[in-house]
Parts: sequence; C-alpha cells; structure tokens
Amino acid sequence: MNEEIQTLNKIVAIVDEKASLFKKDWSHMPKIRAITEKKLILDLIENALQLAKNIRPAPNDLLGDLQKLKAEFSRLPL
Repeated sequence: MNEEIQTLNKIVAIVDEKASLFKKDWSHMPKIRAITEKKLILDLIENALQLAKNIRPAPNDLLGDLQKLKAEFSRLPL
C-alpha cells in the first residue's frame, strides 16, 4: 500500500506541475502542442484517479480535487 501512495504522490506532483504550466502558457502554444499536453494531463489525472480509488482509506479530498481538475481541463477550448 505504501508503494501505491508514493506512486500516487508522484503522479499528482507531475499533474500539478504540468497543469500549472499549461494553464499559464496554453493560449500561446501551437495548437497541436496544446492538444497533446491537454491529453497527457487528462491521462495522468485518470491514472491518478484509478490509483486513488484503490487506496484504503480512500483519499476523498484528493479524489474530489482530481475530478474538478479533470472537468476543468475537459472544458478548455482548443
């Protein structure tokens, strides 16, 4: 279980870093790069959600935050 938590923490750190950079720069990126970065971030979020759902007790706050971030990124126009 400890390994799952460490992996989840690493994925969340990557999501946080990539999402922050994307939000700051996406309007200036070439469209293909923006699409690719957005897909990568959404895939990472999905991986984090799947992993978090397997952890007991479930990290409900993190699950909620990841769901919100996923919805936010899904709505971004490209």
